[in-house]
Parts: sequence; structure tokens; C-alpha cells
Amino acid sequence: MQLSPLQSRLVASLGASLVLFALYVLLFSPSFASATELPINHVVRVEQPSEQLPEPHLALSDGLDISYEPEFGAFDRSIMGRATADVNTLTNNAVEKLNLSPNNTQCYIFKKSAIFSRDALAAQNTEEDLLTEEDEDEEHKLSRRVQSKKVYISVNTCMQPVLETRNGRPKQPEQLSLYVSTSVQCPGPSKDASKMKMIPFEEGAVMYSLNTTGDVYVGISAPNMTGNYSSLYNFEIAASLDEYYHSYSPQNNSQLLWMDSDSTSALLVTRNLTQHSNETEEFVTAELPYDIYFQNNNSTSLDGLRHSVCGLRRSSQFSSIVNNKNDSINSDSITTGITTRGPGNLPKQQFLVVGLDSGSSYSGIIVKRANSNSTSSKGKRAETSIGGGGTVFQATEFETSSGTNCKVVTNLEFCNETQYAVPGNDKKYNNTELATVYDNYAKEMYANFEKVLMQISCEAPPESLYSLARNCDDCKRAYKNWLCTVSIPRCEDFMSNGNFSVVRNVGQAFPNGTKLPSAQRKELGKTPAFNASRNSFIDKTIKPGPYKELLPCEDICYEVVQSCPAAIGFTCPQPGFSSFDVSYGRRDKRSSTPSCNYPGEARTKTSSAAAVLPSLILGALPLMMWLAL
Repeated sequence: MQLSPLQSRLVASLGASLVLFALYVLLFSPSFASATELPINHVVRVEQPSEQLPEPHLALSDGLDISYEPEFGAFDRSIMGRATADVNTLTNNAVEKLNLSPNNTQCYIFKKSAIFSRDALAAQNTEEDLLTEEDEDEEHKLSRRVQSKKVYISVNTCMQPVLETRNGRPKQPEQLSLYVSTSVQCPGPSKDASKMKMIPFEEGAVMYSLNTTGDVYVGISAPNMTGNYSSLYNFEIAASLDEYYHSYSPQNNSQLLWMDSDSTSALLVTRNLTQHSNETEEFVTAELPYDIYFQNNNSTSLDGLRHSVCGLRRSSQFSSIVNNKNDSINSDSITTGITTRGPGNLPKQQFLVVGLDSGSSYSGIIVKRANSNSTSSKGKRAETSIGGGGTVFQATEFETSSGTNCKVVTNLEFCNETQYAVPGNDKKYNNTELATVYDNYAKEMYANFEKVLMQISCEAPPESLYSLARNCDDCKRAYKNWLCTVSIPRCEDFMSNGNFSVVRNVGQAFPNGTKLPSAQRKELGKTPAFNASRNSFIDKTIKPGPYKELLPCEDICYEVVQSCPAAIGFTCPQPGFSSFDVSYGRRDKRSSTPSCNYPGEARTKTSSAAAVLPSLILGALPLMMWLAL
């Protein structure tokens, strides 16, 4: 039957109402809503069903501990997932510290979002301080365009267990191991070795870099240990996009030079801090660039930790810093500062350490601070800065003498280039007093020279001067150099076996009153130069007893002859004569130790030992020396 227009509209309206009612029932019926409330931080894991297996049933009421790890091609774990509870997150240039028991592995993740965030921000080229949601989306898009980024990973062992042995001596434990992977989420010794890189620690430190396009997974593994052991491993780890947070420099030539030592103290300096003299003032006023650590080589407390900054801080015997509790770690035994003594008169950092054991072998290790803003002489360190962990340099070995009549002096007022062990007597002078006595003597001798030089027309026109190449200032400088070197001789222990030193003062008693055996005195006394010091002032005033002298380098004498007026009458002994052999030494490039003494000459072999010598065209010269020194 045909409906009227009014009936048709009524039917259509009724049908629409029924459809709306059905939708309401479907959408808002309570039976379709779960009554389970998930925790805020809860994550649900959904497994992709296998084609062979039926789809598993997911019971929300029974599965609140299941984690959710989506596997979407367009996104990665660093954006959508979460690290498991035992995986710590690394951030750029920030150090993480942790204890680790033997036979355990601690895992870390350096997320892709942290690795590429700076590149994304730079690509946006925006000056806005805050990012909108749209900006953040663009950041992720831009980060995906970057193919790879270099990541620097460094770890230092701060503390390690002590193994107890049957003989009561502690045994050094094995080193930690670093595992790195871009696919294995918790790399370690039990995982597939083909999918990760294992790098063993060396002396408590490890550095490794890699290029990555995604997350970087890191594992720190402690070796399995049996038996009785005390303490745990403690380490600090950092990841950086700029450079290694912790560094070790394996250079063959140490940055630290051993100048000299006596029975209880040693003097060491760094190499030149700059090669430009116009930068000297900057280094003098700036914060000191290095910290230093000393260790008696008979001690085992630093074994396995010599490349680790925090290991050095915790276990070394002497340190130039103060720990976080403001308690001195023997820092009162070390005096440090900037000096320009030595070749080139360029800035160096000097370290004088006292309180050492006599007749012992030591290691000196310097650590370059990250920068003046992140580190201080109190040992404070920025833990979120580029290279904030510092750089450890190769150790410098040195020895203290067994005898007590050679004493290290430095910081002299007049002979300001003198910095080595000199004949001394601890019954009369301490090291500071001894330096003053020698310095005053040299000043008196120099005053005599100045009276002679006043007779020379130093202010005459160039054509009337004694030389076109040298002037009176050159003469003063050369003479002072020579005078300080010969009037303050470099001392070596009488019992030392140096090949280049000469015996002195064999007839005098040692400061403690003992003498050499009569037979030895008689035999050595046959050589006149062995019976006394280079000048009588030493034997009469200092009274050091028998010692050996490292002779001044011959070019010190030649420089005086070349720089001063001939009218003064300076001459040098000629090589090949006995008087030369007991007065001056010659440089030997093949020797691993100094063959003669020169201002700034270190006992650590340096290239300066092969410096270009002054011209030796003086020929045969009379066998005399002014002032009979």
C-alpha cells in the first residue's frame, strides 16, 4: 500500500530514532567499559601473534605487570618505550657512579633522543627558548634524517675489592670489562658476542667511541671472584657527544719531568704550558692546570688504578688536592705553582713534594683539569661538563737518594734558574736556609764582577762597542748563568753510580760525624780534585762531607767567553786535559740521564739535552778560569 507524504515522513523519523538509540546502547553500555584502573606509570606489553599459533588471550585484570614494547617501524624505543628497571639512562657529559659486586653486570642506555637532540635543534635554526608541540614533532623528524653520530664512552674504576691470600698479602683483582652494543639491550659476558664489543679496562680506565644511528647500550661487568674479599667495585661512567669525559694520554713522553730529588723530597715540573712568551702572564694569573699524585712503587694500593682519576684521588699516597670533606690527602706535603725557570723561560707548573722515604722509587702522575671553571685546587669537579673527568698522563718515575747530604733547593732570589740538589748539611741548615746561604754567596761574587764590568764602555755607540754581535747585557746574563752553576754545584749521593759525576771532598766527615774508610780516602785522595769541593766556600761554610758533583756543561763557559769583552780575560779549559775533565762535562745525546748540568736541565731525558751548542771555534785556550771556580 502506498503511504501518504505525511506517513512517509513519520516512518523516516522513527527509523532515524531507532538508529540513534542503537548507537547509544553500543557506545555507552557499562558492559563495554573495563573496571580495571592502570597505574600511571604502568606499561602493557602486546605480543605479535604467530601465524601458526592462535591469538593469546589478554586478561587485563591478571596482567598489570606486563610491559608494553611496540615494534613500529616509524618509531624506536627511545621515543615510545621505556628502559627496564635495572637499566640506567646516560645523559650527555654527565657522570654516573655506582657500586658493583663481583660476577655482576650493570647496564646503561644512551638514548637516541639524547644523542640526536642537539642536531635537531641546530637544524631548526630557531632562536626560541621554548619549543611548541609542533617544534618537538619537527625535532624528531629532523633527527631521523641524521645518518649517524659519534658517541664517546669512558669509565673509571674508583675502588676495587681486596683479595685476601694465605700469606696475608693483598692480591690485585681482575679488571672490569666494558660491553657496548646497538642491538643487545643489556650487553654482558652471557650475551651473543657477535652483536657487541667487549673492551677490557687497563689500570682502571677504558675509552671507546662508535658511530650510531640509534640507542647505544652499555654494560659494565665485574669478573667472577672466589675466596675472601673485602669491599666492592666502584666506578663512574659517562657518555659524551663531544669528547671523552675521562681521558688517558698514552704518550711515550710524559708531560711531567723529574728535575731532581734528595733523600726526602723531589722537584718535578711540567713541560712548557705554551710555546708563546706573550701568553705567560695568562698562565701565571689563571688557575693551575694540573693536579698531581705520588705513590711509592713498593705500595700496591694504586695497582690497577693508575689510569683512573677517581682511583688516584682515592688511593694515592700523596695528592695536591683536598677531598670533598676538606680533609687534606697529604696535600700539605706538596707545594705547586707556575714558574718560568728552564729553557725558553716559558710557563710551567712546578711541584715540590716532601716527606718521602729515602732510597725509594716513586711514580708521579699528573691529571689535567677539565677547565678552570670546573675544577679547583680543592679537587672539586663539574660532573656535567665537556671532558669534566680530566686527563691522566703517563707516570714519571723518580728515585730518592740514600745519602742525606744532598738537598733540593729552588725559588732562589738571585740564582733564580737554580733548581736541583746541592751539597748540604741538615745539621746546620734546612733546605730553605741552605738555598739562602748559596744565593747570598753568588750575589757577593757577582758584585765583584759588576765592578770589573764598570770599566767597560757599555753605553758607547755601536761602532765603539767591544762586539757587534754581543753587548754588556749579554755578558751579564752569560756570567750570571755560569756563576750560579759553578758556585752552586749539582750534588749526587756519594754512593751513586753515575757515569758523569766527579767525587768531591773525600777527606771531610759526613754531617753525622762518620768518615769514609781510611783506605778509600787514601786511594781517592791521590786525585787532587777529589779532596775538596769546587770552591772552598762549600767546605768551610756548608761542610757537606763527601759527595759527587754533576759537572757544568762546557757551553756555559764558552758562552761567557763569547759574550764578554776580551779585556776581562775570561778563558775556559780545553777538552782533553785533566783540568777540563774535573771542571766541565759534555752533552751526550745517547745518554738516558743528564751528562752535565745546565740551568733547567731535568733528570728526565728531554729534547733540550740536545740543544744547539754555542760555537766551539775557540781553539786552544789557556788553562785558567777567573775567580778560580
